[in-house]
Amino acid sequence: MQTSTSRGKFMKNRIVSGSVIIALPLLAGCATLKAPSVDADIAAIKQIWVGYATSAEKGDAGAWLQLWDMGGIQLRPNAPARTREELVAQVSTQWKAVHEVSDMKMAINPLEITVNGPWAYSRGLYTRDLTNTSTDAVTHVDGKFLTILRRQEDGNWRIYRDCFNSNVPPA
Repeated sequence: MQTSTSRGKFMKNRIVSGSVIIALPLLAGCATLKAPSVDADIAAIKQIWVGYATSAEKGDAGAWLQLWDMGGIQLRPNAPARTREELVAQVSTQWKAVHEVSDMKMAINPLEITVNGPWAYSRGLYTRDLTNTSTDAVTHVDGKFLTILRRQEDGNWRIYRDCFNSNVPPA
């Protein structure tokens, strides 16, 4: 004969077991949903590097500047850091001068991209070849970078801090 106490324990165990059975697939679904989000973020950050190289090759400073966070800072070698405002003021003129006398080819290879909430970092290698259009002389630079990116309110990623340097010894 079953007492009310043992029946209550049986029902309680059954409810808990049923809850676990229902909750496990839901939790697994949440884990599954999270992975594509990180994959999508990584894909979006890889596209930033495609846009970075393409805009540099074309001398399209406007497109390049769109890749930057409003608080972005570039930490370039052998020079002071530049804020986004300084980049806006300087890059168009500098790129115009470079592209008047040379063709540029650039490749960026992100070796590592890590996303953590609204922040991400990307580490990798780059190459840049400038070919003087009048002499065909090529200046080759290869180097490495470490960049911090910040997710914007609209969900897009932008460059927040960009640090790079060359592997080629100074001339």
